[in-house]
Amino acid sequence: MATAANKAKGSVLSPRRHALRSAGKIARRMIFDRLPAAGDALRDATERARERSPVALAERVRNVPIQCSIDIAVPLEVAYGEWMSLEFLPEGAHRVEGIQRDGDDVLMGRLKGVRGSDDWEAEVRDERPGESFAWRSVAGSDCAGLLTFHRLSDRLTRLELELDVVPVRAEEALELMLHVADRRAETDLRRFKARLETISPDDYSEYPPLDGRRDDQDEQDYDDEEE
Repeated sequence: MATAANKAKGSVLSPRRHALRSAGKIARRMIFDRLPAAGDALRDATERARERSPVALAERVRNVPIQCSIDIAVPLEVAYGEWMSLEFLPEGAHRVEGIQRDGDDVLMGRLKGVRGSDDWEAEVRDERPGESFAWRSVAGSDCAGLLTFHRLSDRLTRLELELDVVPVRAEEALELMLHVADRRAETDLRRFKARLETISPDDYSEYPPLDGRRDDQDEQDYDDEEE
């Protein structure tokens, strides 16, 4: 009898032990309930960090080409001849200077305003006299550029520039997203325009004629305009 009574007495939890056990169950339930939320929060934080990385920025802007155009008050022959002197090439995120041509299809130069190594190399993808010039960088940057020339009149030429830039540095990705690179390309074209429009018409004859046009024909057209 005593043994049975002791067992029955032991099976009844004291209020303190009951409270502790109940608190333990509640705590375990809260932990299990919050684990999925904590996991989701961790995944969200990881995803946000990945979205802000240079690689993600590059993926976000790589399909957004830079497009701009400008009208220059010079004959097409002058605009084409000066551009093909390759004193510079705009690539949006930077500017290429000191360009030298190695054979027909290789360009070599230096990037302006880039820290560290600034050597640049590109391939000439297409070259049509008086019509277009296309290049694709293979070292120093990741850019495909196309410039087309359009004769609007005898002494007015339109240049249309398209750049497909893939940023290779975080600052380049930021400039592309904020359209700083677009404005830099437009500034390069405006500088080119300002320089060409200081060329004297007397010097136009020094540029080789394109599409079968003759220098004396250009002079005659100009005289007709003056009259």
